[in-house]
Amino acid sequence: MTMLGAGVVIVAIAFSAVGLLWVLPAYRTFRSRRTVVCPKTNQPAAIQVDAGRAARSAWMGPLELHLRNCSEWPKESGCAEGCLDQLPVR
Repeated sequence: MTMLGAGVVIVAIAFSAVGLLWVLPAYRTFRSRRTVVCPKTNQPAAIQVDAGRAARSAWMGPLELHLRNCSEWPKESGCAEGCLDQLPVR
């Protein structure tokens, strides 16, 4: 392996390690189900955030949260996902 090749490998490993500092906490934070109050029905709802998407967005820029599953679906599908504002990290 040339010096340039070794340097590229080292930079790639360092970049990945630093990236994990953002990706893993975001994934761990949003992988579990949570109970929130549905802003449309004012009833409790169990939601699950798309943790993979949240982790990828944490790597690339501002955190993007989207619902993966909701106990109010399919009845209330297509909602504005306003319940995500109730989560502690936004």
